[in-house]
Amino acid sequence: MKCSLFCTASLLGFLSFSHCEKEDNPVTDTDVILGHWDIEVGGTLFFEEDTFSASSGCNSLFGDVEIENNKLSFSSLASTLMACPGPEGEREEELKAVLENAILTFSLKGNQMELFDPQDNKVMTLTRPENAALVNQWSVLSIRVANGITSSIYDEDTGITFLADGGVQLKTACNSGAGNYSTNDIGLQIQELALTEMACKEERRNREQELVNALSQINGYSILRNTLSLEKDGESYISLGLEE
Repeated sequence: MKCSLFCTASLLGFLSFSHCEKEDNPVTDTDVILGHWDIEVGGTLFFEEDTFSASSGCNSLFGDVEIENNKLSFSSLASTLMACPGPEGEREEELKAVLENAILTFSLKGNQMELFDPQDNKVMTLTRPENAALVNQWSVLSIRVANGITSSIYDEDTGITFLADGGVQLKTACNSGAGNYSTNDIGLQIQELALTEMACKEERRNREQELVNALSQINGYSILRNTLSLEKDGESYISLGLEE
């Protein structure tokens, strides 16, 4: 059986051809494919129950998808409209060609998924991203405030450390602090947070208050690769990056 890999070392295209064996293992729980996937040669693909989004590094592609057994039916493909010159643009066009109004079957093995066209050519290999653990040191990237999501020069050296014993340490734009946290599936509660009371300039105190206000509303979290999103009802309130 032939298969065309949506992967190649060449910067000038994704597609190459090789021979492979397709394993036909019916998938009864389609939820197993929902979420983020990394495209083997670069780019990402994200599945929700009825929609998908994808990127090869330039624009975002998005549309509808119907997931039934081992079949994916893509439709209503649209794209953001940023110009993508050179190899990035070529890779994006190839990604669009694979997905536009396509009916693909898929095969799952461990953390890898392979997509096949109607002629049983393999057109894409996907891998689940390896996500960092919550128990880590995280640096603040942005905070949701009344007027939207903001980042600040005062976020430098600010962050949150989640400890394995259920403790949490906090460094704000002004003070430091500590408290406790508990998790349940993707739920997260931060409790008993107490801060030192150092004197700081007004701008630093204001940024600290924005962080504390956001933390007080958190009830969940998600992690994608090395980025932690602290969320309220699924909406990101604080974005943090893994400290190296």
